[in-house]
Amino acid sequence: MCLIITGQSSKVRSTLLDTHGLLSDIFTSNPDGIGFMYGTAKGLKVTKTLPKNLGDATAFIQRLPQDEREIAIHFRWTTHGKTDMLNCHPYDVIPGYIAMMHNGVLHTGNAADKSKSDTWHFIKDYLHSAVSSAPDLVYDAGFVSMMEEFIGNNRFVFMNGEGRMQHVNFDQGIEHDDMWFSNTYAWTPSRLIPSYKSATALKSYNYSSYANGYMDDYDEMHDYNASFGIYPRSVSAHSANYDETAYDFPDDEVGFVRPESDDLAVALTECDIESVEIWLETMPAYTITTMLHCFTPEPLSYTHRDDLCVAEQGIYDMLMEGDASGLISYATKSYSSAGMIAEVVCYYLSWDVRKPMPIKPTLPALLT
Repeated sequence: MCLIITGQSSKVRSTLLDTHGLLSDIFTSNPDGIGFMYGTAKGLKVTKTLPKNLGDATAFIQRLPQDEREIAIHFRWTTHGKTDMLNCHPYDVIPGYIAMMHNGVLHTGNAADKSKSDTWHFIKDYLHSAVSSAPDLVYDAGFVSMMEEFIGNNRFVFMNGEGRMQHVNFDQGIEHDDMWFSNTYAWTPSRLIPSYKSATALKSYNYSSYANGYMDDYDEMHDYNASFGIYPRSVSAHSANYDETAYDFPDDEVGFVRPESDDLAVALTECDIESVEIWLETMPAYTITTMLHCFTPEPLSYTHRDDLCVAEQGIYDMLMEGDASGLISYATKSYSSAGMIAEVVCYYLSWDVRKPMPIKPTLPALLT
């Protein structure tokens, strides 16, 4: 996940500290490091921490300058690399002069060094040499446009020693009160913006909306919940005693929620492929990493890997290996990708809900 916030330092500081429950909500979802950057008379200031609890996070936010300078702050949730200070954002692009923050999962991965994040590898492999030769490149409209096309559903924020900021994929975030938030899925926007509700947008949800636009409008729907009247099943769909007709699934409303671990447990037990497919379509990174963190896939006794087609076998292997990065990359390739993953998840594996599984981040194929 992760979240970047940009804006005037005093406003960002007061918003995080004075908005009831906001910092707790952000830190709970993104507990693996906080860092901020801003310009000073002596150059770029970068400060990072690995808070152990909300008290540590609050104390760190209190260190933000109480003035009008522009600032960027990053809350990390680990998807690639170790959870340590090296992988805490921001990263140096040119040490001491240009730094960068990233939100998303890059298709370029971290295969060369699994201890480092995908962001670290992207800077090393793509940015450092070019930007070192021409530091203003990160402010060039053509270069920014090229980066946006290459990284897809990801956001970057650059800043130099004068405090000049550059967003990449600015439109994928949201703005409020002259502040910019890089997404809506790694926090609860309604805590800050009471009127921020997009439940009604779900009434017209269709596949073309996924193809034509960024899906953040749907990601924040973790408060759009049991109103659909879907009742839990007491018998696993893998059981011979399972009776689909015994359960009511109303058709008069269309919508979805961001799955918590309990929601995923019910869906996996019931083989609820429709819910799993929607979650994978609209919030692939969150759904896949949460599922692999909380549950362990087990082979079925009556269906074997060799019974699957080649594509399904690849998905099966990634699930068994805990390859979150590979699955996220695959889920965003085409309309049918999420459905195929959902089928393998629900029909060809059983899930142990009692013990967590370590996530194995690996290099995904380039998105095409």
